[in-house]
Amino acid sequence: MDVERKRELMMLYNETASVYDRRYESIQKYKHRWILRYLPRRMGSVLDVGCGSGLLLELLRPLSARLVGIDFSERMIRLARERVPEVRLVLADAESLPFTNGSFDVVVSATVIQNAPSPERVLNEIARVLREGGLAVLTSLKRKHTHITLRNLATSAQLRIKDSGNIPDSEDVFCVCTK
Repeated sequence: MDVERKRELMMLYNETASVYDRRYESIQKYKHRWILRYLPRRMGSVLDVGCGSGLLLELLRPLSARLVGIDFSERMIRLARERVPEVRLVLADAESLPFTNGSFDVVVSATVIQNAPSPERVLNEIARVLREGGLAVLTSLKRKHTHITLRNLATSAQLRIKDSGNIPDSEDVFCVCTK
């Protein structure tokens, strides 16, 4: 576990939080629409790992009975709280999720895994908090992971692959899994 790398990333996201949406909103929304293609129209409990400023949470809100977002940047959590005040937001590390086993029906994570010092640990944590039969939809930057690498990470976390590939016209790869 690279504590220094995490500290640097946290500081970076805290420093750029105020301009994040202006810089990345259209890119993120495109990925989010891709993620939504794989999600049921009605969901029970949903966890957004690396929720950032809450853009995806805003889209998930009408689809989920219980929605939770985590991020390790305090300023990003603050922005998300302004955007979706009714959603439970938790300041937490994706490598150590503060939830019991099988807590969520669905877990989504958009463009987070590539930042983790231990992507394996993130995938293991996602698998741990996902209920049996639950759905996980993950994306990662192509320059860091191929969709095969992302599939392998998911498989090593005991997740079953439903679909994976490159998101067209995007900087991301995706993987859709069940537990």
